[in-house]
Amino acid sequence: MRLTLPALFVVLALAAASCGGGGKKAAAVTTTVTTTLTATTATTATTHGRFHYPQALVTNYMKSCTSGDAKKNAYCGCTLDKLSNDVSTADFAQIGFSGGKIPPRIKKLITKAALGCVDKLP
Repeated sequence: MRLTLPALFVVLALAAASCGGGGKKAAAVTTTVTTTLTATTATTATTHGRFHYPQALVTNYMKSCTSGDAKKNAYCGCTLDKLSNDVSTADFAQIGFSGGKIPPRIKKLITKAALGCVDKLP
């Protein structure tokens, strides 16, 4: 399991900031976003967490996480779903504005999400 997390969060933060993602909380929001990464690879991510991510954030997350490998779609979608419970768009933006420095709280949540989704890896 290898992710370039600082680069990933910078991209996500910029996407969230440009979409006005403010990190509004909502109870039991389910979001499904389908993005096309290549002409032959479609990726769907469904989140059930309390934070509703803008499409640009979901697209960039999935693109960065899968690196174009459709076999990672389930894993990356799972991690994003788990992160949507505790990581707001404002958190993503803060990481981007800090030059990619990930606060300890977010690092723990990323690790927890990654471990919780390891069974989704090919």
